Amino acid sequence: MVSLSRYFIWFFLYCFVMTCICGVLAALLPAGVGGILTAVPYLVAMILVLYKFLKQQRRAPNDKERKTFTLGFSLIFWGYNLAFLLLGLAIFSRQNPSIWQDFLQYLQQPEFMSVVVIMFLLIAIPLYLLTYWFYGKQAQRMAVKMFG
Repeated sequence: MVSLSRYFIWFFLYCFVMTCICGVLAALLPAGVGGILTAVPYLVAMILVLYKFLKQQRRAPNDKERKTFTLGFSLIFWGYNLAFLLLGLAIFSRQNPSIWQDFLQYLQQPEFMSVVVIMFLLIAIPLYLLTYWFYGKQAQRMAVKMFG
């Protein structure tokens, strides 16, 4: 089996760059419309990493690699989103300590946490399933088309 570590690093790099680009685009778009760009970095990074995998391995991922990619990409995407959320809070709370206190108060409210969990699941489950599907039959079709 091939070491997948480098593909996870590529996924993180692609995702990070696309998040920065989409963040700028979201700031330029009308309020509320920028939220549509939430999944774009993940999707672009997932497709680019699959293309890189196909080019280097000259085959589609096997079932074990497919499961590893799906879980790994999800953990990387949500992990770095959480990390940068906390980093942003830490940076902005240096100038206004009430930001951190407000965030902690929100975390204690069941309504807020319910909305957070629901929004997370509404994004996480489809991205997970889409990755699992895309790295399966779709990757096999792409490999056949690219390499015969």
